[in-house]
Order: sequence, then C-alpha cells, then structure tokens
Amino acid sequence: MSFPRRRESKLNILLKKCYYSLDPLLQGDDMLSFPRRRESKLKLPCSMKNRAVIFANGNLSNIDQAKKIIKNEDILIAADGAVEHILKLDLIPTIIIGDFDSTTQSLIKKIKKLSRGLINQTPTFVKYPRKKNKTDFELAIDYCLKNKFEEIIIFGVLGDRIDHYIANILLLTEVQSNKKAIKIKVIEGKKDVYVLNKNIEIKGRIGDELSIIPVNSSLEGVITTGLEYTLNNESLFLGSTRGISNVFINNLVTIKIKKGTALVVHLRK
Repeated sequence: MSFPRRRESKLNILLKKCYYSLDPLLQGDDMLSFPRRRESKLKLPCSMKNRAVIFANGNLSNIDQAKKIIKNEDILIAADGAVEHILKLDLIPTIIIGDFDSTTQSLIKKIKKLSRGLINQTPTFVKYPRKKNKTDFELAIDYCLKNKFEEIIIFGVLGDRIDHYIANILLLTEVQSNKKAIKIKVIEGKKDVYVLNKNIEIKGRIGDELSIIPVNSSLEGVITTGLEYTLNNESLFLGSTRGISNVFINNLVTIKIKKGTALVVHLRK
C-alpha cells in the first residue's frame, strides 16, 4: 500500500520551530520503546487551536466520508486497533494509544515502514498495561484534554459492544459537561451525535431527523428553531421520549437551553 504525502500544514511548520518536552502521559515504563525521529517527541503546543480526530475500534462504515472531513492539519489519534481505520484512509496516525492487545507487532512494523521518510509523520506509540482502569478510548480522550484541543471529531465509537458504546457516550457527556468550550462530535455514517449543554447550531437538509435525549433529570428552557415540532422555553425530562424524531424544516437548526445536558442525534437523509 502506498501513501501520498500530505501537504505541509501550518501545524507542521510551527512544530518544526518549537521544542517541547514530552507530555507526562507519554512518559514512564509503559511506553513502547520504538526509535523515533525528533519531530515525534514534540508535545503539541497548548496555545494552538487545532483539532483532534479520534478513531475508536468500532465501525467505520463510510471511508469516503471520513476522507472528506479530515483536514491536513488534524492530529489523528488511534485507540489501539483503530489504527487500521486510519490506514484504510491512506493516512498515517499521529498518536497510537492503548494496551496494544489488538495491534499486532507486524502491524506496528508496517506502520513504521510506511511512515519512513515522510516529514513529521512518524507516529508516537503510547502503551499501557492490559490491566488498567480506563479503556483505550478514554486514554485517547485524556490525551486530547491534556493537550487542550478545542475540537474533537470521533469515528468508530459505534460498534457491536453495546457496553462500550454506552460507556463511551456517557464519557463524552461527562467531558463536555466539565469542558463546555470543547466541541465534540461523533460521526458514524449518516449519524452525528453531539452533547448539548450550551446553545448549538446544526446544519442539515430539510427532512433530516433530530432527537434530543436528556441525560440528567431535566433539560430546562429549551428553545428550538428550524424543526417541525418547536419547543419554546420548555423542559424535557430524563426517560421521556418527547424529543425523539423531530424533523428539519430548514437547513439550519438552533437549540438553546438554560440548564441541563442532553444528547442530540442528527440522522441525515
């Protein structure tokens, strides 16, 4: 498999000019001892307004869609075996993190071989013990929080393990609740998932469906525009299905709230 060189991005140019120590997350005896080029040891500048794209080891049903969304300057993070998703996109991951129970040594060698000679594209491998208190996906989220990304796009979070899916969605809900400034979006095929705890705008097409699902006791002061069934300073309650399957009547939907947290699921036609 051959990989086209990605264009030199503003991120890479700045990385060349800056020298930072390794993030504490990447230090310790649990880190894989692979030879690295100098660029791969750089900590991402916390002041940069860059975006992380995390790949979890679930489904990636639309490769072409992912290719269109990923930008040259994005930081690509693979949660262990999800590195295969990134390789299918003909791209090289920036960070591969986890216990490596689903990433074989042969795959690691393949990644190193493919990245050889590519400027600023030698991945950093971060290994944790198999017996740990966090999933590989949560470790990837932790990395993003430590490096102060303002936007996180997530692929592959939906899969056959319903327990992982529920835990991952609730994890994102907790992160978004504590870090309101971060933009988090889960993408899987025609489904987009957001955590709602502030006013948001969602672009779509007339006929798309949208559901608002409270994840705490109540979502208060909800005001919507652009939907067939409007809410005007009303409340949605945990366990109620009132917010399910609303319909876009405009190409832009706005949701404003006063208090609470909810999941917003956008189903594109």
